[in-house]
Amino acid sequence: MSSIITTCALDCPDNCGMIAEVKEGRLTRLRGNPDHGYTRGYLCRKGYRYPARVYSEKRILHPLRKVDGQWRRISWDEALDVIAEKIRFFRETYGDASIMHYQRSASWGATKHLVKRFFNLLGDVTMQTGSLCAGSVMAAQKADMGARLGNDPEEFLNSRAILIWGKDPCKSSLHVVPILREAQKKGARIALIDPLRTKSASIADMHAAPRPGSDGYLAMGIAKEMVGMGLIDREFLDQHTAGYESYLSLIDSFTQEEITRACDVTLDAIQQLARLYGQAKPASILLGYGINKWVHSVEMIRLIDALGALTGNIGRAGGGVNHGFNTRRHFDVSVMAPAARKHRTIAEPLLGPGILESKDPAVRMIWINGTNPMVSCPDSNTVSRALMGLDFRVVIDHFMTDTAELADIFLPATTFVEEDDILVSWGHNWIGPVNKAIEPLGEAKSDLGIVQELAGRMGLSHEMDGSAIQWLKKLMSPMEKAGLTVDRVMSSPVRCPSAPRVAFQDGAFTTPSKKFEFIGEYKGEGVGPRPFHLLTVLSSHWLNSLILEDEHPDTPVALIHPLAAKARGIADKSSVLIRTAAGELSAEARLTEAIRQDAIAIEQGTWIKCGGGVNLLTECLMSGKGEMAGFYSTTADVEKA
Repeated sequence: MSSIITTCALDCPDNCGMIAEVKEGRLTRLRGNPDHGYTRGYLCRKGYRYPARVYSEKRILHPLRKVDGQWRRISWDEALDVIAEKIRFFRETYGDASIMHYQRSASWGATKHLVKRFFNLLGDVTMQTGSLCAGSVMAAQKADMGARLGNDPEEFLNSRAILIWGKDPCKSSLHVVPILREAQKKGARIALIDPLRTKSASIADMHAAPRPGSDGYLAMGIAKEMVGMGLIDREFLDQHTAGYESYLSLIDSFTQEEITRACDVTLDAIQQLARLYGQAKPASILLGYGINKWVHSVEMIRLIDALGALTGNIGRAGGGVNHGFNTRRHFDVSVMAPAARKHRTIAEPLLGPGILESKDPAVRMIWINGTNPMVSCPDSNTVSRALMGLDFRVVIDHFMTDTAELADIFLPATTFVEEDDILVSWGHNWIGPVNKAIEPLGEAKSDLGIVQELAGRMGLSHEMDGSAIQWLKKLMSPMEKAGLTVDRVMSSPVRCPSAPRVAFQDGAFTTPSKKFEFIGEYKGEGVGPRPFHLLTVLSSHWLNSLILEDEHPDTPVALIHPLAAKARGIADKSSVLIRTAAGELSAEARLTEAIRQDAIAIEQGTWIKCGGGVNLLTECLMSGKGEMAGFYSTTADVEKA
């Protein structure tokens, strides 16, 4: 038995330190690495179960080509020869932009960015912009502070009050929960703000459930109360902020009666939140992804950020408005984009219509890696129509997903236990090694290995040659110059020595004014045509669409409030049909008072071919800034099936 130090590379803020146990070349189990300073020796269910993904009977381990609608096994040489021929044909016939590269973050390994390098070298291909996860908060905090940058998670231990806003850490950030509990033991009080009474309510001292999408009004209500109670930090406002008077005019333009009606939170509850957050020093806010999924999310988040500035809690130990970190903060980004190119782009939230409407030239070929857009992008029906209308599709994956089913060439990828890499987390400041624990199963190849072989066929070998470790040293050269070598990281997890524990502690914001810049205008959310807000929430059993076919529920479960269900004659565990402007989906009703009467919640990630696919319901909606998918701005109706 051998033990190999590695790191979970899934799209998760925790990126757990792991130890892979291997016997006679086979991975027998994954366990937590006690030497990881943040995840401290334990994993979530998804981490412990990952070997089932590696050895699943449904995993595809050799290249496939679709011939007359049927899959045929082919060699790597044939697959890559065909792809190279198609690339040359489309470039010469229609131009570089007729080829699209679409990549997401099913694996956060640093070397995955080298696929982008290959396509940058290839030419002016079409690429995606925008986000399905964090675009709004990045845009909001860039406007307010110059960057999305939070305090180190361990700074919650210094907080006297914590607002968990639009986040369910018991599900999405398991390793921050012990920190929050320890903060409570030290005297901190915690409030959960979420339309759902999630499991995280169990670690909170109070729970406020605003009307979905009304968080901006709630933030203004809290601000008005703190101003009225004299709980603002005048010294911080004078020295480190810009636009305060305009912001004050904004919140004064709404009465508390208007605010309580808009957010459906009582004035008493708003006052409790104002006292909890405003009187404690220091106080922090932990933002989640729920607040990020609206067309107007940028404005809502800026109004929440303003609470931190009002109280002088930004740039303070135990404070901050904390969401995450830039995963490329330790990279030399020029390695990913060695040629200065102006690419034609399509925003991710509008992937389906963007492809369909592309012209001069139209997109004709697509390369998809690290993602399953048929399941993850809004409006799956339009995404399907767009992909089916292309001339040639290449998908790199482990399984025959909904997206892979539409491909012309399927290429089998390695899992993170079969490759060398490095993990820079967006949820904490520990850098994790990914050491190959087992040899690749079957004919699976790493993303880097695939594009290196393709580069040889495109005359780009000299630009892509090198081992994973050699490329990591190029990518991580800023870190190496600071004294933390790749070789050191590969030996065990290490906290980046240059990562600040407190963001903006020196008061040096990177906005144009070099100060925190307050929002000065807010229009609020629009009113949808249907009575329910559709909340597409994370599952605790699988991550996004990384779900095995035998893990799928028999039918999606829709959480509905009993009173809303009663008005429609819907019984618990009965079959229902949910309709939106984008489509419809059959589900099983699960009645619970943990959800508001004006919302329906369904877990995201299940596959359409397995009876799921909640993005069959979501519309192609996008925030005005940050190009973030407005999943939650879709409204729905429900009826007995």
